[in-house]
Amino acid sequence: MPLLFRPHRKTRHLSVLLLLLAGGCDRMQSALKAPEGDPVWQGDSTLLASKPNILFRVNRSAKGAQVIPIATFGDKGFRQLVLSDRGWRALDLVSLKSGTSLTTVRGSDLTGNATIQRGMWEGAALDTLAGCRVLVPGPRASILDGVELAILGERPARPNSGALPDGVLARTLETIPTLIAPTNGVPLSTIPRYRRQVFVVPTGATNQPTIVVIYDDPEIVSDTVPLYPPPRPRHFVVVLDKGIYGFKPSHTYTTLGNSKTPPRREFLGAIDTDGDGKAELLFGIRDPRYPLVTMGLRFQVDSWVDAFTYERQRCHG
Repeated sequence: MPLLFRPHRKTRHLSVLLLLLAGGCDRMQSALKAPEGDPVWQGDSTLLASKPNILFRVNRSAKGAQVIPIATFGDKGFRQLVLSDRGWRALDLVSLKSGTSLTTVRGSDLTGNATIQRGMWEGAALDTLAGCRVLVPGPRASILDGVELAILGERPARPNSGALPDGVLARTLETIPTLIAPTNGVPLSTIPRYRRQVFVVPTGATNQPTIVVIYDDPEIVSDTVPLYPPPRPRHFVVVLDKGIYGFKPSHTYTTLGNSKTPPRREFLGAIDTDGDGKAELLFGIRDPRYPLVTMGLRFQVDSWVDAFTYERQRCHG
């Protein structure tokens, strides 16, 4: 949304500092004050003053669930959120303090809520990384199992895709082992080896919901297995949407899933990240080295295409 006026940069800087000082955390005031003319802080403070919508990934450990900011979203699009150390601390102080309510994302359901229990620097730091100069905050939150995404700010509209007619889902799923999987290297005879997940997601891509199906064979394949001729994929993702003659594949993804091939994917949810009335499909990867990688598919014409990959790391400086 365009600004109605453009305040002098010192005015913008001062207004945000006043907002931060009103938060009541005296110990952090000096850390948040930047020298006059600091362009990085001025950019950070202007962004934070606009109160952007923020998407979080949920990261779980033995200490509990943390929410990690990934990107901003809305009419200006979906953009990875990158701030300076001072900017992250300001975000944590102003917007991620205890008691803050977040909207949870489960599939395309945006009706759930979570609560931040403790800000990243609300007292002693919740965690640290040795040698890290710029640490992305990870506030602790009470959040249900199975929820991988959360939102701070305006809740995006849920696309209207209608409902699946009776029997359509069952008939569509029946076609995958016999028609779709074999053409992607997964023989019908091997289907019982796979664990299947099914998600019915209103995305606005067509007048009926999108169907996301993930087949995952838990077998771990050795890195020494030759890749030619192509071995049977151990991981198979198919996305289906309504066509003229019924549901048809609009996206597929296969991998062997070992360290020599692309990682297995997990479906995180679907939200309209850019306000165009169509939700993007968000995926993560099953690689413990990169727990916060977030990928998005966007619907174009009649298929889903890779739109972005954000490789969030807690330390980026």
